[in-house]
Amino acid sequence: MKLSKIIDSFEDILQWDEKEIKENKKEIEELKEKLLEKRKTLNKKAKKCDDCDEKKELEKKLKAVKKLIKKLKKNLF
Repeated sequence: MKLSKIIDSFEDILQWDEKEIKENKKEIEELKEKLLEKRKTLNKKAKKCDDCDEKKELEKKLKAVKKLIKKLKKNLF
């Protein structure tokens, strides 16, 4: 899944109230799993990458994913 779609889903979830969060716990868990998978794939790509410009871009994306995971854990759990 593209990072932009994950971010859109994440922003929607942060706008929910507690009742909606409890009702959609499965969707939140799926999003969390997708973020964790994205982090793993970006880590692998960054380690294998030889091109400095591409590596910087991958590291930016990785940093964004880590921030989202941290924010998800902080706000929802």
